[in-house]
Amino acid sequence: MNKERTWLKDIFSKGGYVDERGNLRIARLIIHTLLLMALLLLVYWAFFRFYRWMGWDESSAINSFIEEFGTLGVAVYVYVVDLLILPLTVDLVWPFVASWSLIKVVIVLGTASVAGALSGYLIGRLVGLLPTLKTWVNSVIKGESRSLVQRYGVWAIVISGLSPLPFSTICLASGVLKLPLSRVVAAASVRYLRMGVYWLIMTGFIM
Repeated sequence: MNKERTWLKDIFSKGGYVDERGNLRIARLIIHTLLLMALLLLVYWAFFRFYRWMGWDESSAINSFIEEFGTLGVAVYVYVVDLLILPLTVDLVWPFVASWSLIKVVIVLGTASVAGALSGYLIGRLVGLLPTLKTWVNSVIKGESRSLVQRYGVWAIVISGLSPLPFSTICLASGVLKLPLSRVVAAASVRYLRMGVYWLIMTGFIM
């Protein structure tokens, strides 16, 4: 019984994606990615079901949000989330962009996400010039994020761009560790794929 509880606790606990040797725990990462996607689908399904049960028009609510904040507002939100180390996720925007076309979602959300990632990378590169910034950054990227970048290089960015790993933190760490900019740009571009895949999943499920 204790072993079973420990196993369940290990699956649902946060973090722990790197073992004692610095290797990525792939099975755990895949399970957490699938659990996250399932949770998002459940939340959005419940969100739209509630809207329809209340007799509200979800299209008008979405349009009101877009009209008030605009495409630029959505892009800025995604940019900030993928730039700063915040307890937020880009996935909060999906209910508001479900009516967008696939191309628009990929271009707007993908570009904003990549821009945020590259901004974080550049901040990491500037660490050596600003002692105060260096202290803060080193405190943020210590542990798993730094270990992943040191061991896997730009592949850590690719993996974090598609999974629950902290994308913004790993991009920041890649700057501190001075990974080549061209490779970071290529790796961060996986966010275009991520946005497209998530849009297909979300719209296929709620429509």
